[in-house]
Amino acid sequence: MAARPRKRSNRNLPDYLLFEKSSGQYRFTLVTGKRKHLGTDRVTAIAIAREYNLRMRPEMTPSIEGLIRESGGINGEARPFSDHAQALLDRAIADENPGHDTLSVWVNDIVRVKEFFADIYACDIDLEHVNAYIRKYHAGTSANVQNRKVSFLKKLFSYAVDESLMIDNPAVRKKMRRVSAKVRRRLSLDDYRRIYQAAPLWLQTAMDLALQTTHARLEVSRIRYSIKKPGEGVCGCVWFEVPEGDIYGTLYIHRQKVQHKEASHVAIPIGIALKDIIERSRDNVASPYVVHRLPLKRSNPTSKEVRHPTQVAPDYLSRSFSALRDSVGVGSGLPEEQRPTFHEIRALSAFLFDKQGIDPQGRMAHSDAKSTKIYIENHIEWVLVPHGEIKTAS
Repeated sequence: MAARPRKRSNRNLPDYLLFEKSSGQYRFTLVTGKRKHLGTDRVTAIAIAREYNLRMRPEMTPSIEGLIRESGGINGEARPFSDHAQALLDRAIADENPGHDTLSVWVNDIVRVKEFFADIYACDIDLEHVNAYIRKYHAGTSANVQNRKVSFLKKLFSYAVDESLMIDNPAVRKKMRRVSAKVRRRLSLDDYRRIYQAAPLWLQTAMDLALQTTHARLEVSRIRYSIKKPGEGVCGCVWFEVPEGDIYGTLYIHRQKVQHKEASHVAIPIGIALKDIIERSRDNVASPYVVHRLPLKRSNPTSKEVRHPTQVAPDYLSRSFSALRDSVGVGSGLPEEQRPTFHEIRALSAFLFDKQGIDPQGRMAHSDAKSTKIYIENHIEWVLVPHGEIKTAS
C-alpha cells in the first residue's frame, strides 16, 4: 500500500515533522512513537528534526558521515576489525620482540580475535564487545588468564588507536579481576638439600648455579664454560689468565626478563664455590654449556631456547626439578600449585645472601641495587656485584 502523500504545507519538512494548523505548532514523532511539539518557529523545528533523524534514524537519513562509513571510513575504521588484526599484531611483534612462549600465545589469540570481530567495525568496538569476547572464549578460566586476555586486547587496540582505526581503547576501561596472592610455599634449605641429594649431576649443577648466582632457569641454562667477551643475550665465564686472589674470573649474566634495563647486565666474580661447581660439572659429554646432558631421544623436537643438542631446555629443567621434588616428598602434603618450584631457589638464594649480610638485589638484576659498581665492558654497562658465596653444607 502506497504511503499517503503529505500535505503541501508539510512537503518540505523533514520526515516525521508535521505542521498543525489548529495549534500553529510543529509536531514531531519520535522513534518510540511518542509525538512531541517543537514550538512555532519553523527554522528551529526543522533543525531539531533533521539532527534527531540523523542520530536516531541514520539508515534513512543521508549524511556525509554515513557515506564515508559505507566507503569503509577514512582510515579503514568502518571495516571489520578482523581486516586489520593481523597487521596490528605484526606491528606489535616487530616493536616488542616477544619471547617464543609469548609469541605462541599471541598467535593463538589473534585467531580468536579475527573470528569474534569478523563483522564488527573497528570504530564500533566498545567495552560491551570486550566483555562478550572474554565471556565467549575465557568464561571458565582463572582471573590471571582473563586479565592476560584483556591485556592482549588492550595492546592490539592501542595500535588501532595509533593508526586512527579507533577513537579510544575500550579495553582500558575493563576492570581487571582481582588476583589472589601467590600461595606457593617457599623452598627451605633442608628441602633444597633433600632434592639435591637425589638429583643427577646436571640438575645438581643447575641448582648450585641458581643458588650461588640468584638467577632463574633461563639464565642458568645459558651459562657457557667460556666466552671471549660479554655481550647482549650472552651468559658465560670470562677467566683471568692469573687468579686475582680467590677470584678466578667473571660470570656475565644477561637476565632476559628485565633485558631492557641497565640492571639486567650482571657481572658476578667467580670465587672458589662457583669455580668448583663449574669444574665438577665437567664429564665425558662434550658441551659448551655448564648445565648439560645427552638427550634421551634424539628424535625429540629441540626447544627454541636451546642452541646445542646437549643444552638443557628451561622447561625440561623445571619439570625435572618438580618431578624429583615430588619423588622425595618435598611439599607432598600441599596441592601441586603450592609446592616449591625451581624458581624458588632464587628466593632461597636471596634470603641466604641477605642473612650473610650481602645485599642480593644487584646480583638478582633488580634496579636500585646497593653496594654495586657500574662499569663498561664491550660497550655495555654491567653491574659488578660484590663477591659472595653460600655454604650449603649442613
